[in-house]
Amino acid sequence: MGLLDSLNPLSALTGLADSVIKRIWPNKELAQQHTHDEAMGQQATNTAEAQTSGTGGFVGVLKAWRGFIGWACGLGMVWQLVVRPLLIGMFPGHSFPGYAADEMALLGRVLLGMLGLGG
Repeated sequence: MGLLDSLNPLSALTGLADSVIKRIWPNKELAQQHTHDEAMGQQATNTAEAQTSGTGGFVGVLKAWRGFIGWACGLGMVWQLVVRPLLIGMFPGHSFPGYAADEMALLGRVLLGMLGLGG
């Protein structure tokens, strides 16, 4: 019976129409619930990370990794987007090392992810 239903053109058309309608008019309650669940998961991770105590050993490294990565990404962005263009403008005959476009994209993704703005 299931095979015959799947071969029925009316059944296939009804299924297609249903999926198109769900794409055009998504269920807002389901989307809000999904967003809420993601936020609660991130909040639980942040709380667990903040509750780790101690400053030495592995726990100290675990607490400091986010700050280190944030500073490294921030310094890389400042060099590429602020300092390097200023130096090139002040000293046009000299060349200053910079990042390739794909390296900047990676740096931006990591930084935005840490800020909670990544997708």
